[in-house]
Formats: sequence, structure tokens, C-alpha cells
Amino acid sequence: MPHSLTHPERLTITGPQGETYQGGDQEWYRDLWQRRAGCGPTTAAALLSYLSQTRPGLRPMVPAAARTQAGFLRYMEALWPYVTPGARGLDKPESLVLGCRSFALSRGCRLQGQVLEIPAQREARPSLDQCRQFVAQCLDQDCPVAFLNFSHGALKNLDSWHWVPLTAMTEGESVLLCTILDEGEARVIDLALWWETSSLGGALVGLFPDMESDQTDG
Repeated sequence: MPHSLTHPERLTITGPQGETYQGGDQEWYRDLWQRRAGCGPTTAAALLSYLSQTRPGLRPMVPAAARTQAGFLRYMEALWPYVTPGARGLDKPESLVLGCRSFALSRGCRLQGQVLEIPAQREARPSLDQCRQFVAQCLDQDCPVAFLNFSHGALKNLDSWHWVPLTAMTEGESVLLCTILDEGEARVIDLALWWETSSLGGALVGLFPDMESDQTDG
């Protein structure tokens, strides 16, 4: 069964020459450290941009010129003081949740966050079905998922120690094919293969508007 955002096109960004990107790219940051460590704030910007464009109650968070590269970069830079990587990057999923909630409050909006940690120890991990349910529930509520992975395992198209937005999932026999946005492009990864082969685990994070902000735009 497929699960997807209702309006994924709202994460399409147009560059100065008319080129298009899917989501942001940490390489757009001007500062070298931000380019090296900025996957968390870049992912947060994608989640908040989408939520603010699809919920009338979150419109105060809408980035100016959200659909242009320059405007989205300004949004990434505005988020940095709230979602700030440390020496090890943004390695705690709770830090992304707290930073996004603080950013929202600074604009008069309220968010809730939910975290599903996936520990390095296989025996301590939530089941693959629990991971599937978490992603499906977020997407079915029209909320993108922030995916943190510390080790990409057998996946060749995913960097380790990295955050990406997850925007769609298709379930199949022994596979969970998920669309992620990374480096300005959409990619498909197998979350089931990652769960099976990642040596360090990671986390799935959902951000949700509170009840009064949860009216969606059609």
C-alpha cells in the first residue's frame, strides 16, 4: 500500500536559471561548517516548509519565497540558530524536535513531535513493522518524516551520519521503498534493507501541528 504526502510538489524549489530541486541542499549554505554539518537544519527546513504551506494555522512559519533556491536558503539560515549541530552534528533526534518547536513558537505557532529511536543493538530495536507503522501514520497525516541514520548499511545511495526528509513509502514483500530528498533530488531507498544492515541505527521523527493548526489546505 502506498503512503505519500498530498502535495509533494510544494517541496520543489526553483533555482536562478530555472533549474528545479526536490527539497533543499546543505551545500547551499554559505559557511563551510554549515555545509559540512547542515543536514539536520536542511531537513528541518523541508519539514517546516511543507507543514506551513499546507496548514493555514501554520502560515506564520511559511518561508518567504519558499519555492525559490534563494528563499529556501534564507529559511535554512533562519532555522540554524534553533536547530544547531554540535561537534558531532545533530546527533540527537530530540534536538531536532525541540529546535523546530522553538522556531515555531518564535512565530506564534505550536508543534508536537514524535520520535522512534532505532538503537544500534538489533535486539533493542523496534520491529520493522513498528517502523513501517510510524512512517505510514506520519505520511497519512500529510506530515513528512525526518530520517536520521548513523550507518547506511547496505544502501549505496544514502550517506551515513545523515538526516534526510522522507516523503513517500510503498510497501512490498520484504521491502519498504521510501522516497527521500537529498542534495536537491529525490531518491528511493529500501528502509527494510537499512533496518536489517545498519550497524549503528538512527531514528525516525515526525512533526505535527497541534489540533487548532491541523486544518489542511486542499
